[in-house]
Amino acid sequence: MNPETLLALYTKMLQLRVFDQICVELKREDLILDGFHSYQGQEAVAVGVLSHLGSEDYVLSSHRPQGHALARGADPGRLFAEMMGRTGGVGGGRGGPMTFSDWEHHLVATSTVGSGVPIAGGVALALELRGRPGIAVSLFGDGAANTGACHEGVNLAGVWHLPVVFVCENNQYGEALPFARSTAAKRISDRAVGYGMEGLTIDGMDVIAVFEAAGRCVEQVRKGEGPVLLEVMTYRFRGHYEGDPDNYRTSEEIAAWRAKCPLEQLQERLMEEGIVQQARLMQLKEEITGLMQRARNWALAQPVPRMEDLYGAVLEVSS
Repeated sequence: MNPETLLALYTKMLQLRVFDQICVELKREDLILDGFHSYQGQEAVAVGVLSHLGSEDYVLSSHRPQGHALARGADPGRLFAEMMGRTGGVGGGRGGPMTFSDWEHHLVATSTVGSGVPIAGGVALALELRGRPGIAVSLFGDGAANTGACHEGVNLAGVWHLPVVFVCENNQYGEALPFARSTAAKRISDRAVGYGMEGLTIDGMDVIAVFEAAGRCVEQVRKGEGPVLLEVMTYRFRGHYEGDPDNYRTSEEIAAWRAKCPLEQLQERLMEEGIVQQARLMQLKEEITGLMQRARNWALAQPVPRMEDLYGAVLEVSS
């Protein structure tokens, strides 16, 4: 992998981390509407997978869509505004932190666990029926993998040989329930054989491993070789939601996973290979922090939608 790509992956992951930390602060001030689910620790998944997509592709997200949207190319200011329900948001402030749509970048977030999986299949089917290029990528958690909607969506995609990459972000917990206590299979990817598709499990804390595996999956799906089930083993550093007592994990477990931080791993490699010096990395963090703070300030200056704006949007869609 060339140095430019490595640095680009690190830069994008750092953007996600800084954005997310500012969201944590905004949520503590009660400025982010509804629940907020931090993406810290899982940055390698969004960046490693979505870096391979083009403008013709579609992304179906669920919990923690802010990480997916930013990795897809969403404007940070408009994304902050959406998280706070402001008119300048990617969805006009109507969706909030979990159910927004960024049509400019073909991303839709659904908050109902597992619901994005069959929708991704529907999008892929529509692309095929209309003879349009592009694929669909569905991102969902290990908890969602046990829902009926997920099973039905993945199965039908296998039956119809649809152009979908199903990405399970296995962060070890479905809310507070450990993966081992909720799932009989050792790996989610083991289920792929029952759906008639390839399945693989990779290290989600290594962005290079994710980038390379996702690249192969996307290429395979683009060639018309059918859908793929990609399980990415990762970990969320913070609680399921901001305010979560997080009393179902041990401090030792969290520390062990934090030692595998995807940003720190790549940062060490960048310096070891002489691609970038520590001074430049510190400067990069300052630049990204400044960018995100300006984006936050812009979003805070945006007004809240009027009731007639929200009601009008419903009428527009229903008509």
